[in-house]
Amino acid sequence: MLITVAVAVLCSACQTAPTKAQQAEMQAAAAANEAKAEIAKAAAANYAADSTLVPFEKMSGKLTPVGEAQLDLLLPSLKSAKSIIIRGHCYRNDIGNAKAAAQARAAAVRQYLLMADIPSSKITVRFDTERPLHAVRLLVSN
Repeated sequence: MLITVAVAVLCSACQTAPTKAQQAEMQAAAAANEAKAEIAKAAAANYAADSTLVPFEKMSGKLTPVGEAQLDLLLPSLKSAKSIIIRGHCYRNDIGNAKAAAQARAAAVRQYLLMADIPSSKITVRFDTERPLHAVRLLVSN
């Protein structure tokens, strides 16, 4: 019995607390998981509100992580679609070169869909600067 206790004490002494680098790694991983969960939550909310409208930041033509996650939710229906119209929106009263911004948004979504193995032959790109939207609308024909 005494030997068992001695072995247990020796073994517990061998275990060390995580180093500062390991703690930092664990904290970074936890933060990354939390950020992914927030992105997924926001994408699900966008999808529930209007699954075909992918919002963009007002002054940006870059697809956000939330937009990418929303497109990921749409991919199954987009892959089975006969045709997809990507309509980039940018309100001309908000941005000087709204046409270029709307085209850049549509191009960003098109590129994302191409990277997801959706054939370019299914995709048509258009733009709209009349409506007060900063987004891309996907119109799907089955």
